Amino acid sequence: MAQTPFGSGLRLTEDRLDIAEAVLAGAWRTLRAAGFGEAEVQALFDQIADRPEDLARRLRRMANAV
Repeated sequence: MAQTPFGSGLRLTEDRLDIAEAVLAGAWRTLRAAGFGEAEVQALFDQIADRPEDLARRLRRMANAV
């Protein structure tokens, strides 16, 4: 199992990790198709990785607004 960077000791099974990687790869392709440069997409992913709690809060807000 892979250790996540979230300090809570949360662990992902290999199956769930595969799913998460596929979703992130799809997000990468979508951003590139929307005109983001490769360096911009990488910087965005890096920024999100540095602030996971902020991302979770924003995603929950977006999901609840639908």
